[in-house]
Amino acid sequence: MELRQFTYVRQVAESGSFTKAAAKLFISQPALSNYVSKVEEDLGVKLFDRSANPLKLTYAGEQYVKRAKAILGQMEEMNRELRDITHHMTGRLRIGFPSERIVYMLPLLLKPLKDRYPGIDVEVSTGPGNQLIADLKAGNVDFVFLPYWTPLKDIVQVEVSQEELVLVAAKEYMNESCFLDRGKKIINWKEAAKLPLITLKKGHALRSSVDVLYANAEVKPNIFFESHSNMLSYRLAAQGLGVAIIPEITLELMEGGMEAEVYHLSVTPVHWPVMVLYREGCYIGEVEQALLDIARETMQAHKKKLWASFAK
Repeated sequence: MELRQFTYVRQVAESGSFTKAAAKLFISQPALSNYVSKVEEDLGVKLFDRSANPLKLTYAGEQYVKRAKAILGQMEEMNRELRDITHHMTGRLRIGFPSERIVYMLPLLLKPLKDRYPGIDVEVSTGPGNQLIADLKAGNVDFVFLPYWTPLKDIVQVEVSQEELVLVAAKEYMNESCFLDRGKKIINWKEAAKLPLITLKKGHALRSSVDVLYANAEVKPNIFFESHSNMLSYRLAAQGLGVAIIPEITLELMEGGMEAEVYHLSVTPVHWPVMVLYREGCYIGEVEQALLDIARETMQAHKKKLWASFAK
């Protein structure tokens, strides 16, 4: 057996198509199809049901891919350990982010990591949280950065920073009853919660946090619009269409765009933790630990800079 066959079969299974898998593997579709057929011939079993569209694994194929992922994962772990033993800092690191978080976090992390380890190739993927978690479990990414996620079996979560959740609205949109301290930009949440709300659709981590805030205020949210993006929520709120609750990182992403007023949700700011997730038992070597350390250091330093700018 060749390690290549594990990679090829796994990619076909994940792509659901020989054509799509061939494009990702940078080989021709006929060559890939013939290669997989030869693997099936050598094994004496069919791995794929070719009558299905997209392709489906047979029961034998499911067991093969399960073992293939485990073997490839072990090879990746071994390569990392050997990298640390020999101090030959080459290899790859696969990191996943949600679509807006990557715009904020990747520029902060990538340069110091590459400056320290130029021989490490960093592969980045993006998508919704549920997809990133699925990719992490499947071994398609090594680390995922997300706001706090429901505890999952065999997944480790480590906090790298705290982000404040803030309320944004158009200037003069809220009346005096919505404030505890207008000068310090602290709102009376029970009153502000009655205003039209612009929020993310269900399934987003932020939406879950917003729902908890409304439940604590014992107010049913008056949802004006369900958005797919915090930046869109900000822009709609800036136009006076309602209020939006967003993480502080969105403020920097919107810098230079439509201006909205930014308020604290209470005297004690409301935060949520930003976590890095990885598979339990994953080898954390020098490079991996550096990634975690850089994430903590840069996120915390940038947070101070952001709020210093906001206070001006």
